[in-house]
Amino acid sequence: MSGVIRVSGLTKTFGATRRAPGIVAVRDVSFSLGGAQAIGLVGESGSGKSTLARMLVGLTRPDAGTIEFNGRIREWGERGRAARLRRAREIQMVFQDPYGSLDRRLTVENALRDVLHRHLADRSAVDAKIAELTDRVGLASRLLASRPHQLSGGQRQRVAIAKAIAVNPAVLVLDEATSALDVSVQAQILALLTDIRADTGVSLVFVSHDLAVVGKVTDSILVMYRGQAVEQGRTADVLRRPQHPYTEMLLSSAPGPGWHPEQVAELRAAFAGDHER
Repeated sequence: MSGVIRVSGLTKTFGATRRAPGIVAVRDVSFSLGGAQAIGLVGESGSGKSTLARMLVGLTRPDAGTIEFNGRIREWGERGRAARLRRAREIQMVFQDPYGSLDRRLTVENALRDVLHRHLADRSAVDAKIAELTDRVGLASRLLASRPHQLSGGQRQRVAIAKAIAVNPAVLVLDEATSALDVSVQAQILALLTDIRADTGVSLVFVSHDLAVVGKVTDSILVMYRGQAVEQGRTADVLRRPQHPYTEMLLSSAPGPGWHPEQVAELRAAFAGDHER
């Protein structure tokens, strides 16, 4: 395997003691992701996909396995400003709840300025970069003076995305980042992320329980079940000819909140024939 990010044998167990083996959240998962590619980590709640995502971004330390960025293995004991800045440029995360991930005391402008001051050597370029970021995520300039509570859910998620891409990361992880939004706003955010990938070359990791979402925006899928990767492959192949019963169950189950039946029918029809991405 090769690519921007390479994951080999990641394993994480919670609650292990001398008397109890604990709960294995992720077991021996491996995958790779190239530049400007998008992968979907799919599974129900408890499948291990969010734990895997947290290990990718450094919020949870694995018990075994390695994570490489452009051939450089992440060292978990690294400290200091230089290491923090490098990790920030390697990978960023956008969470399901943008309100919880934004500082409620800061305006949109100050939230972006805070990130950029830590990463831009040329302070005089900060204003121009803020204008560029808000334009890229489709956020009106009049909202720069707003605080999170004054924004809609979709607007808050656009701010969270702007913060995440401000440092030009190689990989952007989105943990159920559209599941709390209504269907029309969800579609807008997915289109925005697709455009950002095309324009910047960032690689995307979509964490979702909803195959209807990842089917629209990813190149490949990794299906998680009880901590293990039970199926992975090109999105078109997995959705057209699922090989594992769990994948088949996910594809046949009801869509996530906000998805209309005709949208799901359209998704399945797109992969029923000889569709190629």
